[in-house]
Amino acid sequence: MAKKICVNCGKELGMLAGKVKINDGTICTNCLHSAGIGELENSGSYTESSIKSLIAARQEIIRSFSPTKTVGSYLAIDDTHRSFKIGQSLFDFGNLLSFELLEDGETITKGGLGRAVAGGLLFGGVGAIVGGITGGKKSKGVCNSMRLKVTLRNCFCSTVYIPFILTETKTKSFVYKAAQNSAQECLSALQIIADSYQSMQNGTANINQSELSVADEIKKFKQLADDGIITQEEFEAKKKQLLGL
Repeated sequence: MAKKICVNCGKELGMLAGKVKINDGTICTNCLHSAGIGELENSGSYTESSIKSLIAARQEIIRSFSPTKTVGSYLAIDDTHRSFKIGQSLFDFGNLLSFELLEDGETITKGGLGRAVAGGLLFGGVGAIVGGITGGKKSKGVCNSMRLKVTLRNCFCSTVYIPFILTETKTKSFVYKAAQNSAQECLSALQIIADSYQSMQNGTANINQSELSVADEIKKFKQLADDGIITQEEFEAKKKQLLGL
C-alpha cells in the first residue's frame, strides 16, 4: 500500500494520523487546524493547489487572532480583529449567518443577521443577560443533548456545532443549569457579532450612498458647464464645495 503524504507539509501520514482526502491527494488535520480549519466540507472538490491557496490565505487571520472574550472552552472572540473561534475553526465576523439552540433536536431559540434572538433574551454584553431560553419550552425531567448550531457563509464549512450536553442529564441538575448558562452566553455573544457586522455593513452602505450622491452632483454641474450654462470657474468652485475642499 502506497504511503500517504500530506500535500501541504510533506509529512508521511501513518494509519492513526489525522488526515483528509482531497481530489488529488491527502492533507493532514494538523495543517488544517493550524489554518483554523476544523472541518473541511466537500473535501473532494479541493486540489493540492486550491488547499494550499486556502491555507496561505488564512495566515493573516491566524496570526492576528487574540481573544478579547471567551465563553468557557466553547467560544473565543477577537473584537479587535473581528474574528471568532469555535473548536478548531476560526471565522471572520462576516462568515456568521445564523444560529439556533437545539435541545433534543428541538429548536429552543435562534438568531443571526437581521434578527434578534427569540425566546426573551436581552443583551447588555456577554455575561449581562436578562431573560432566558426556556420560554415556551415544555418542562421535562431529562435532556439528552443540547447544542448550538452555527450556520456560516463564504467559508470552508457551512455549519459547526457547539455541544453543551451530549448524554442524558437531569434538567434539575447543576450540570444542566451550567450548560444552559453557557448556551445563553454563547447566544448573546453570537448575536452581538451579527449585530456588529450588520452595523458595519449598513455604515459602509451609507458612506457609499453619500459618495454616490456627491459624484452625481458633480456630474450634474459638469454637464451645466459643458452646456455653457455656468462657467468653468463656477463649476470648479462648486466641485470643491461638494468635495469639502
